[in-house]
Amino acid sequence: MNKKVTSLVLAVCVLLSCIAVGSFSATAGTEEVAVAAQADDESVGANYGLASQVKDGNILHCFDWKYNDIKAELPNIAKAGFTSVQTSPVQTPDPLGQWYGLYLPREFKCTSGPLGTRDDIKNLCSEADNYGIKIVCDVVANHLTGDHANIQDDLKDGQYWHKEFDVSDWNDRYQITNGKIGMADLNTGHSHVQTVVFNYLQDLKSIGVDGFRFDAAKHIGLPSEGDGFWAKIAGIGIYRYGEILDSPGGDANKVMNEYAQYIGVTDSDYSGAITGAIRDGKVVENNGNWVNRGISADKIVYWGESHDTYSNDPPPKEGGWTKYLDQNIIDRAYAVVGAKANSQSLYLSRPFNKDKTSIMSGQKGSTHFTSAEVAAVNHFHNAMVGTKEYYTTGNNCFVVCREGGAVIVAASGSNFDVTVPNGGSIVKQGTYTDEVSGSTWTVTGSNISGKIGTSGIAVIYSSKPAGPSASVTPGSSKYKTDSLTLTLSYENATSGSYSIDGGAYQNYTKGQTITIGAGKPVGTKTTVSVKASDGTNTSDPETYTYTKSDNSAQMVYFDNSSYNWSSVYAYIYGNKTEVAAWPGTQMQKDSTGYFALEVPEGFEEGNIIFTESKDAVDHRYPADKDPGLPLEGTTKIFKANHQFVDYDPPVPTTPVPTTAAPTTAPVGKILIGDTNGDSKITVSDATLIQMHAAGMQKLTGDRLTAADTNKDGSVNVGDATMVQLYLVYDKSSSNYTGTWIGGGVDPTQPQPTTSYVQPTTAYIPPTTAAPSSGVTLDASATSKGTEDWYAWTWDSGSDGRWIKGSGSASSVQFSGNIGKSIIFVRLPQGESPSADWGNIWNQTNDLTTKMGGTFKTTGWADKYMNGEWQ
Repeated sequence: MNKKVTSLVLAVCVLLSCIAVGSFSATAGTEEVAVAAQADDESVGANYGLASQVKDGNILHCFDWKYNDIKAELPNIAKAGFTSVQTSPVQTPDPLGQWYGLYLPREFKCTSGPLGTRDDIKNLCSEADNYGIKIVCDVVANHLTGDHANIQDDLKDGQYWHKEFDVSDWNDRYQITNGKIGMADLNTGHSHVQTVVFNYLQDLKSIGVDGFRFDAAKHIGLPSEGDGFWAKIAGIGIYRYGEILDSPGGDANKVMNEYAQYIGVTDSDYSGAITGAIRDGKVVENNGNWVNRGISADKIVYWGESHDTYSNDPPPKEGGWTKYLDQNIIDRAYAVVGAKANSQSLYLSRPFNKDKTSIMSGQKGSTHFTSAEVAAVNHFHNAMVGTKEYYTTGNNCFVVCREGGAVIVAASGSNFDVTVPNGGSIVKQGTYTDEVSGSTWTVTGSNISGKIGTSGIAVIYSSKPAGPSASVTPGSSKYKTDSLTLTLSYENATSGSYSIDGGAYQNYTKGQTITIGAGKPVGTKTTVSVKASDGTNTSDPETYTYTKSDNSAQMVYFDNSSYNWSSVYAYIYGNKTEVAAWPGTQMQKDSTGYFALEVPEGFEEGNIIFTESKDAVDHRYPADKDPGLPLEGTTKIFKANHQFVDYDPPVPTTPVPTTAAPTTAPVGKILIGDTNGDSKITVSDATLIQMHAAGMQKLTGDRLTAADTNKDGSVNVGDATMVQLYLVYDKSSSNYTGTWIGGGVDPTQPQPTTSYVQPTTAYIPPTTAAPSSGVTLDASATSKGTEDWYAWTWDSGSDGRWIKGSGSASSVQFSGNIGKSIIFVRLPQGESPSADWGNIWNQTNDLTTKMGGTFKTTGWADKYMNGEWQ
């Protein structure tokens, strides 16, 4: 049962060929996909256990990412085991901002665009070499943008284009290779067109690109059809594959085998069948489609999800059928195809937006590819290069057996013990550790037994040694004790060294502990960097960050003083999910005077986007929902100058009751708030700011700088207010009154003249009740008075369950086995919830459970109840 209460109409993927369970696939050859072997920096790639050739490793699709964003993630991509990264097209695009503008290029040239510059690509390729990662660029060679007045001059002549007509028969190869698919079709059979494309590819190769993916490849004819394009392109001499969606038409087997002579090909039908089966909680019995119809496995590219199935509109309009599937379903499908022998699999970095027109070029997508389950599949794939495969199923699980191990994927459910066949008895007998969950598995001559963890994916194998690596346990985190003990370790190494806060490196032995944070104030961040050496190679430093925090809740604040939004919403999301659907949760002002919101458990290290309302386009920050601002596990504030910084609440101090003797500021120092230059702050300074704002007096130079008390770049009445607040000891973190800027040594700052009486009553913080085993729903704002209330609750990766509430509309009680996520549902009195989620129209969005808390509904948005935890 789906976790979200929603009704989805998904396209059914029809598998073209069914082959009996239990077929072997041959060992891969040494030749690259239809091209000569390429030069690789194998020693670097080996440090991360990456495959040495593009065709032997899996591919991360950094769809729509800027080149510099990819470059910044290269260490994480290497650790996740991806041999290659696929970019979006780098040709000069149509000036549309949406992603599909990149697939409407103006020319075959590598110039500046929304993803970066030519130098950015070159630098990306160079840096990728340092990690053994290959860069594969998407290429649009079937067509250009529809505005032919703006395409490159030497392709404007009519002889370079096929006669325009729409494809009406998708089995007719002439129509498929000559007809329009939205744009006029390039005459790829013309020698000039072939030369233009070939020279473009050569140019990319010259700056370090390692391979190409060809968009709409089945719409470009073959040599047997009188088109020599692919034969010409074969001379480029590096890796390439083409997008072949569904059937290529004509004699499909013959056509696909001819394509495979020149390029690798996608198997979209089999890929879609695996994903669709897992969506439905079922397994697929056969082990492939085109591979069972004569095409070598090392010419095939699979995927769990492609950019087409995610970014296009959903059926029946277009083929975007996976966008509303949970990421875990995609991960399970990827695990099946990503573990297969000799072939490759593509993993899509999902955009954060789902609407086709909201997915913009240059937006960095999800980094969920770093998850343990995805990385484990890639590591397995790399370690198993050259070994046989036996695909089978059992206990509603997919089982990909290899000579050195196996990947077991549950079609549904998680956290359960399972026994599956040891297909062909090719997995060596013994005891293995699941690389995802750490559970123990036993392999006999006939069976594989163990416990599948929360992800529904188990990866067992005897991995090949990788290069030296260093680690710290626990990883980057917050801690609420005075100090924190860390354990330093390393693998495949003989020694390690560590550095604290950028200091000199010191040697450590494996398992050595160190302590940080003792005596440091709350909010202190400590960085620990570690590296390891095997005597020959030294790993890149790994840096961990630890933040000392108190026992209070993690909050986020929004300073609305200069924005003046009518309302403020906070959209908080993590790698896998979101707190509430866009625009998120409405923030409320608290005693600080700022809009405030408590960060729900599980999202401490997530991201946040602020927006004014559901329909706000211009009034949100960051724009376009991507990328969100990092929460980083600390209480933070979004300030009026667009800065998102740690929130430092004002700490009351006992002021000196009389004014200290003023001091003379050294040359170059400016006292913020001192607008008359007398080195002290009084009401007169606030008056001068007000007069400046009213045009009655003009402040210039240092005096004008001193008047900008909130450092927002302007001087207005708000700055005068900051001075007044400072004088009565009410100072926020955005008030810089009383601080010195500039060179020299800070002089002693005289205290304000206003006397201050320390309160005699000590503040006693309210006691917090221990969390109960249940939750309460206050549905009084949305109750009809005659209904039953239910909750659908679940944990990540597990099946959900219904719980019926009891009590009144203002206090509906839910108790029992409540998971980390919950949805409240209103049903007509006497009606029970059913598996048909689509009939349930009165509900909240997915919520993170707050045990012992009360969720109070406040109104409606479409079919969903608004509300907040209290």
